[in-house]
Amino acid sequence: MGPVLGEIVRVVRVVRDVLLVPIGVALLLSVIFVVIPFFGIGAAGSEVTARGTAVAQQCRFDGPIAESNAPDGGNIVGFGYICQARVTWRDGTSEMWEVSGSQLGPDDVGEEVAVVRRAIADGGAGTTSTSPEIYRADFEPNRWLGIPAMLVVGILGIVVAGPACSRLYETFSGKEPAET
Repeated sequence: MGPVLGEIVRVVRVVRDVLLVPIGVALLLSVIFVVIPFFGIGAAGSEVTARGTAVAQQCRFDGPIAESNAPDGGNIVGFGYICQARVTWRDGTSEMWEVSGSQLGPDDVGEEVAVVRRAIADGGAGTTSTSPEIYRADFEPNRWLGIPAMLVVGILGIVVAGPACSRLYETFSGKEPAET
């Protein structure tokens, strides 16, 4: 291989690795912002405390960290629709709720949707504190699908970003990486 061709190959490899690092990081971040909310891992095994119907008034798409207008305030982690909805419970009471996690969306505005209120644990193991959240009645949080999906996406992120970071480090620290 001539010196010009060798330099072109070196530049192409550096460009490849520079592109692979953000792809791997995006995969790792998608575990937090996409996979966990999609499978409802935080709500799996939580108690259903009420049933009713919700009618979304308005929805917005937000993320990765969105400010909550719910009474408790705080932030919502993940990408998805956040809707203001009028919820009517089976006991006849009615109240406004902020429904996040794409449990309701723009297609649900003005439509009645069966919902449940779940008591979600606020902290880690041993915590007795819970906060209520609204979910579609037909949505069943699933740890058994969510955890393997988290592992696959996370490992894929490491497999993509790790070697690329290593090769970039070796290239720019003066050590040339092995031929790949």
